[in-house]
Amino acid sequence: MKLSNKDILITGFALLAMFFGAGNLIFPPMLGLQSGDQLSWALLGFIVTGVGLPFLGVTAVAKAGGDLELLANRVHPAFSKIITTISVLCIGPLLAIPRTAATTYEVAIAPVTQFIHPQLALLLTSVAFFAITLFFVLRPTQILDSVGKILTPFMLIFLAIIIYVGVAHPLGTMAQSSYMNPFSQGFLEGYNTMDAIASVIFGMIIVKGIKEKGVNDNNQIARITITAGMIAAAGLCFIYVGLGYIGATTGTLFTGTNHGQMLIFISESLLGVPGRTIIGVVMALACLTTAIGLVASCGEYFSRLTHNRVSYNTVAIITTFISFILANMGLANILRVSVPLLEFVYPIIIVLIMLALLHNLYKGKRAVYVWTVGIIVFYVTLDTLYDLGTSLGINLGLIRKVMDFLPFYHLGLGWLIPAVLTLVLTMVFTAGKSAKA
Repeated sequence: MKLSNKDILITGFALLAMFFGAGNLIFPPMLGLQSGDQLSWALLGFIVTGVGLPFLGVTAVAKAGGDLELLANRVHPAFSKIITTISVLCIGPLLAIPRTAATTYEVAIAPVTQFIHPQLALLLTSVAFFAITLFFVLRPTQILDSVGKILTPFMLIFLAIIIYVGVAHPLGTMAQSSYMNPFSQGFLEGYNTMDAIASVIFGMIIVKGIKEKGVNDNNQIARITITAGMIAAAGLCFIYVGLGYIGATTGTLFTGTNHGQMLIFISESLLGVPGRTIIGVVMALACLTTAIGLVASCGEYFSRLTHNRVSYNTVAIITTFISFILANMGLANILRVSVPLLEFVYPIIIVLIMLALLHNLYKGKRAVYVWTVGIIVFYVTLDTLYDLGTSLGINLGLIRKVMDFLPFYHLGLGWLIPAVLTLVLTMVFTAGKSAKA
C-alpha cells in the first residue's frame, strides 16, 4: 500500500506536534538575546542539535526497524535497556515532565499571582497540573487527541503572528554578543530541547502509525518517515529562527533572567495584554497535553520492562509524584540540573544515531558499535565524575589534565574527536570481517 501525499503531510504535522513543547518556545528567544549580533552562528549551532539531530534520530530509528531498543541492541542487550531507560527518564520524570509544570507556572500563572508567595503559587499550580494529568493518564480518553489536534495548529498560527510582527516591527536592535563561541553555545543549548532524545522514541511511534495504515515495506516506511521528518524539521526551523531573531532584537529592553518571563515579555510587547494571555493559556494546554503523553509513555515502558509485574497505573502514579516533587524546584533550577544529565546522555545518543545512519558503510559490524559507543560512554563518565567532584570540592585534576588534551573540550564537544577516531580505526581493523550485528 502507498500513502497519499495528504497522509504523509498529516504524519509530518503529527511528528511536529510531538516535538512541539515548552522547550521549543522558551530557549530560542533567550539564545537570541544573549547571542545578539552573533545570532546567525548561535542559531546554526542550535538548529544542528535542535532540528538536525531529531531529524536524523527519527531517520535512524526508522532504518533500524522502528525501535530504540533494536538500535541499541547492536551494542549489547543490557546496554539497550540501560540507555533506553535513561532516555525515558530524561523525557519523563527527571526533566521534561517537571519542566512542563514549572513552565506552566512561569508563563501562565506567575503573571497573575503577584500577591501570592511564588513558592506557594508554584505548589498550588503543580498540584492542580498533576492532578489533571493523572486523571487523564489513568482514564484514557479521546478528548486529549482532540485537544492536541486543535491546539497545535492554533499555537502555530499564534506563533506565526508573533514572528511576523516581531520581524516586521523589531522591538529594538541587536546588542553585542555575550558568548565567546556562539556556535558551540547554540549547539549545547539545543540539548535543552531534548528533541534528539525524544526523536528515538517518537520515531518508533511514527513507524508504528505508518504500519497500522497498511504499509509493510521497510524501505517505503523509511522514506515516509524521512519525509515526515523533513516537514517537522521545516516547522521547527521556522519557529527557532523567528523567535531567536525576536529575542536578539529586544536588545537591552528585557532585563530578566528567566526563560518563561522572556516569552511573556515578547508576547506582551508585540501583541499587548491579549498576547500575554493567549500565550499563557496555550502554553498551559500544550504543557498539559505533553505531560499526559509523557506520563503515559513512562507507564507503558516501565510496565513492559518489568514484564507487567509493576502495573501501568502504579508506574504512572510514581512518575507523577516524582515529577510533582521536582517541579517545585522551579524552572530555573530544573534547567540548571538538566545540564549535566543532558551532557552525559546526548553524546551517546548522537553517536548511536550516526552509527545507525552509517550502518551499511561498515556492514553493521558489532565491533564498530561496541568500541565507538564504549569510548563515548567512558568519556562522558569521566567528564561527569570531574564535574561532580568539582561541585563537591574534590580535586580530580588528573581527569582535567587528560580532558584538556582533547580538541574542542572547552567548547563542550570533547567527545567528537574520540568518537570519529574510534569509528575510523574500528572500521579499518574490522575490514574484511563478516558482520555479527
